[in-house]
Amino acid sequence: MTTTTILFVDDEPVIRTSFVRELELEGFAVVAVADGAEAISAISTVDAVNQRRFDVVITDLVMPGIDGFGVLKEVKRQSPQTSVIILTGYGDMRSAIDALRLGADDFTLKPCEIEELAFRVRRCLEKQRLVQRLALQNQRLEEEMERRRQVEAEIVASEHRFRLALDASSNGVWDRNLVTGEVYLGENWHLSLGYADKSELLNGNGSFEHLLHPDDRERVLALREAHVRGETDRYEVEFRMRNRAGGWQWMLSRGQAVARDEHGRALRIIGAHTDVTRLKEAEAELQRVQAELELRVAERTGDLYESNIALKVLLNKREEDRRMLAEQVLANTGQLVEPLLDRLRKSGLSEPQQTLVEILGANINELTSPFANHFSTKLNRLTPAEIQVANLVKLGKRTKEIAEIMHLAPGTISIHRKNIRKKLELTHQKTNLQTMLSINC
Repeated sequence: MTTTTILFVDDEPVIRTSFVRELELEGFAVVAVADGAEAISAISTVDAVNQRRFDVVITDLVMPGIDGFGVLKEVKRQSPQTSVIILTGYGDMRSAIDALRLGADDFTLKPCEIEELAFRVRRCLEKQRLVQRLALQNQRLEEEMERRRQVEAEIVASEHRFRLALDASSNGVWDRNLVTGEVYLGENWHLSLGYADKSELLNGNGSFEHLLHPDDRERVLALREAHVRGETDRYEVEFRMRNRAGGWQWMLSRGQAVARDEHGRALRIIGAHTDVTRLKEAEAELQRVQAELELRVAERTGDLYESNIALKVLLNKREEDRRMLAEQVLANTGQLVEPLLDRLRKSGLSEPQQTLVEILGANINELTSPFANHFSTKLNRLTPAEIQVANLVKLGKRTKEIAEIMHLAPGTISIHRKNIRKKLELTHQKTNLQTMLSINC
């Protein structure tokens, strides 16, 4: 079994080393490069020297120099069948969508689990196999259609010879005299239906009309009558005829009027039958295979769509959990830790003890700063009046006291407080406004 070869492109050594190791444990052969220029060089070298390609290219989107878009375009230019998976960050979804429009086969957000990346690699490989199988079936279909076109061309070429040497021909030829009602059938006409002797047809119900399939009879006779009336230049029709064994054989009948009366009605029609049963069976089989492939591709596409929806739901849930955790950490720090630190500072500590308390407070602020930074950026949305109200709330002032200080009505102060909670995304939450402002401002 051929080993899947992956080209991994990322400018971060830690990520590159980690993913290469994990992908190799998953059974893939991995070549790792640090930037887009090295990736393009690796792709070009493989195509020119080894006459092979990478099965999958995994590339970071944001890199110095040639970025992920450049790698994607070059891969699709040199080897369109190679799958490309884009790695991107949480805030770069629009770029990931642009990459998909440029031909990327999939994308995943960083950081990601190796199981997820391996799953997407295998999904790309399955897509490649389906596309290759579909291409092979299409090639076979084209070959069969080409063979049929060649057969039809040969039939067209032979018709002229039949007209010149009809009396000497016996390959399914028929000659119908519409004036006398006489019908001449060539020797191969009955042989093609399994009859050893023409008399077997003549002694039974062996007329052409009787041997026609019931579902085809009306259509065939109507087309023949249209040609007799001069409505068509040629008579050509496919139909089924009952053979000696009782089965049905597909026939292609082509003919043309060789004499007409003064009103344009045919007096005599000459033509020939061709057994196209095998072509019909091959055509039906090709249609069945094509339909089966289309169904499988549709089912696989549906599975991929459902997987993408599930992934989006999981990512949204993860982001919501992170936000809630940040608010809980900030609130707990403000309500449980800060009051105790204030009591320690006011408890008459010695200078070394006071130093340790200050270090402890600084370390706690350092630990909570990643959560606070996200919250503090929201303070930029406040108006000057709302900032003044927020500062007084942080100092522990009540609504009535703030109204007296700012010379405003208490109702106005209440509106400012609601607006502050809304802009800080604290609406419908039990989080204490003073606590949040004290921690983050």
